[in-house]
Amino acid sequence: MKSIAQSNRTELKLTIKSTVKKLLIPKVLNKNLPTTNIEQTQTVLHLFPNIIMNTTIHNGSIQLVTGDLITQNVDVIVVYSTSELLLKNILEKAGLVVTEEYYRLSSSVDQQNSLIETTPRNLNCKAILFLPLITLLNPDSKILSNSISQFGSISLNHILYHPKVFRTVAFPAIGCDLIRCLVNIVAQAMIDTAVAKLKETILYFTVSSVILPNQFNIHHRFADRLALIQKPSESFGSVKCSFSILVGKSILGNKLMKVPSKGYDSTTDNNQIFVVYHDAKAYTNYLIKYQ
Repeated sequence: MKSIAQSNRTELKLTIKSTVKKLLIPKVLNKNLPTTNIEQTQTVLHLFPNIIMNTTIHNGSIQLVTGDLITQNVDVIVVYSTSELLLKNILEKAGLVVTEEYYRLSSSVDQQNSLIETTPRNLNCKAILFLPLITLLNPDSKILSNSISQFGSISLNHILYHPKVFRTVAFPAIGCDLIRCLVNIVAQAMIDTAVAKLKETILYFTVSSVILPNQFNIHHRFADRLALIQKPSESFGSVKCSFSILVGKSILGNKLMKVPSKGYDSTTDNNQIFVVYHDAKAYTNYLIKYQ
């Protein structure tokens, strides 16, 4: 494109447009594939690093998000304060004001049982909730499950019945950074608790579980549980990915056009479909065609 513009002594103006597409993915894996479930999960996360698995529940939804809890753009971020590493990272990113607020509030309550709410300051949310959880390494799966469920219930009750109206919340994969933590129990308890709470409210509300990109086993366990609670009529799950396309200068097109009009680089439906006819070293991310 640049060479064409230079040869015609014109200025090239490039435009990058982004859109969100839903990809339908079968819930049933191909048993003939030689790779393991974890390897398949690793491949998907490599191809789609910002993948979101979504399931509709009542008026709301549950999402499995690949990323960092600290960077989530939601109304509320929930932190289990007994994780020293997570607590330290959240407070450092939120800033000194939040750190002082947290320790001031925690000094006046029972830190083993009390929920603490602070302002977000530097984080992309409206509030941060801190709640302790002390039974993560308990070998009794029933005790662990009950503790996780209680943690989720207390947090979601606080958010859903808050004087302010919150619509989105992000949880970490609780305890999954610990070597001996029973990930399958955590996944089941967290997701089942979210399902129960979403069925109790009329709010359009989204609960997200955020898992780091390299935690393939954890992602797989959560995805398995989320797939199980989908409605029987939902033969496919869905993920959302952001695509960026270098489209240059666009003109309204139709399916009969072989090339764009002179002076244009691509055609469009004036909505969200763009046809890029050649990259000319523009390195497009994806090629979208008219259907």
